[in-house]
Amino acid sequence: MHPTTKPLTIVLLTGLLALPPAAPAAPIGEPGKAARIVATVNGEDINEWTLQRYAQQRGLPPEAVTGPQRDALIEELINRELIYQHAVSIGVDKTLTVQNEIEHQRINIIAGTMLNRSSDRFAVDEAEMKKEYESRKDELSDTEYKARHILVASEQEARAIIEELNKGADFSQLARELSTGPSAASGGDLGWFRAEQMMEPFGDTVREMEKGSYTRTPVKTDFGWHIILLDDERSVAPPPFDAIKEQIRVGLQNQLMQNYIADLRKEAKIEKP
Repeated sequence: MHPTTKPLTIVLLTGLLALPPAAPAAPIGEPGKAARIVATVNGEDINEWTLQRYAQQRGLPPEAVTGPQRDALIEELINRELIYQHAVSIGVDKTLTVQNEIEHQRINIIAGTMLNRSSDRFAVDEAEMKKEYESRKDELSDTEYKARHILVASEQEARAIIEELNKGADFSQLARELSTGPSAASGGDLGWFRAEQMMEPFGDTVREMEKGSYTRTPVKTDFGWHIILLDDERSVAPPPFDAIKEQIRVGLQNQLMQNYIADLRKEAKIEKP
């Protein structure tokens, strides 16, 4: 990617809460005393639920928690329990930092669980996704531009090059001879791009240009001064529904989540100092 460009990102509605780790792919039971005990440390039991949950946090599937791998995980949990017991014995759990972190995690877990339990509230079916896709087709389509540029360090240099172009100089040849950008070797050719990929005001300038024209005044970005030649432009069709339907699902679900939270806020008494 040329240094004047910035990575293209697909803007989606994001989650509103920092949720706890995802629910397990397979049920691992409840963390109650009925779970099988796998080790006891100074009278404190470590059960099967804790083992499976620990393995899950390590990114291991349930079927991997067998044999030597299982034994190694149990040893790690024993070590963790020993460290925990020693920390409690000297009051680490009573420090303000730890208490604040525990409270933060407690709120996160409960709020995240509430959202998971309300998953039906945020369900989106295929018909709703297709309706959203159809309503946004125009904005999902786009225009791509094919342009060349000459990049120099000063406005004075850029204006001198424009004078040469006004006299009939060849743009590509000047780019090869004078441009400091990496596209100089190809006559300043930037290939096809969307305007929003380019650092402003480069992108906005390209949008306003007519095909075959070059900028009559230099365009300044953080990289220097540009003279731009617009070679061509084309319309790009929106991506097919199947290619983006999961993105649409996420957007609609997050909108439902925002509506849910907005309703809660209407009923709440919120004060800010």
